[in-house]
Amino acid sequence: MCSKAVLEVIDEVLELSSDLDDGAATRLRHQLHASLEPAVFDVVAKVAAPAVALQPIYHVEGGTIIGYEALARFGGRGDTADTFRAASERGLGVEIEIVALTAALRRLDELPGRIPLGVNLSAAALSDERVRQLLGGADTGRLVIELTQQSEVTNVAELRASCGVLQAAGAVFCIDGAGRGFFHHERIVELEPEMIKIDRSLVSGCDRDDELRQQILGLVSLCRRIGALSVGMGVERPEEFTTLAKLGVDAVQGHLLGRPSIDLGAFAVTADPLFVLT
Repeated sequence: MCSKAVLEVIDEVLELSSDLDDGAATRLRHQLHASLEPAVFDVVAKVAAPAVALQPIYHVEGGTIIGYEALARFGGRGDTADTFRAASERGLGVEIEIVALTAALRRLDELPGRIPLGVNLSAAALSDERVRQLLGGADTGRLVIELTQQSEVTNVAELRASCGVLQAAGAVFCIDGAGRGFFHHERIVELEPEMIKIDRSLVSGCDRDDELRQQILGLVSLCRRIGALSVGMGVERPEEFTTLAKLGVDAVQGHLLGRPSIDLGAFAVTADPLFVLT
């Protein structure tokens, strides 16, 4: 990471940190200049530590919660995607993923029983030793590693090796956002996931679009062929849920079923069907 990019981040952090007076900000800036990499990460971790919202994933047939996804919620301006994008542009992409992962892992013990927690990580983060140490120190058997498209997969063999170690310890490997970007069928088969999340761009309006339904059906067929669980993301309407169920999607996630919430008690664990299929 270049010094100019680091100093830009320092200045932004200091501007957003209203608790620092001019004298404290000056002293902190001098300390950061003396030791850029560790100091920048420390400041990002302390000033921009996110809250972690949870969103449930429901099994279609049983209507029960089979997992939660951890979603970082950074304070200040912009949404989470903007925060990650800005950090990546400044060479701090993996660092902010580490901050989000650290916060997410703290919520693992709150989940009832052995319900797993999904954590979002890029290929670049999964190749970072700091991330591997964090994951190795957690209850790996309760984690779903959701591979995002924050960074492109440039070395499939290396990524498979990293994920293989986690899978051997009990983690589930998941492709997040299948059907868009570089997560096409051939790449998915190469990565050998145990769970595939179908991108919301295919789910939204699928009840009214035959082409979307055909794409979803293709991914469901792929899941069955490789033995992976299929999850429809971004379900917002009952008609979308019904369509996904009829297409054979195993599980669903979205605002219709439960908006992301800091409060775990916001979600009902029920054995009743979510909707009656017609």
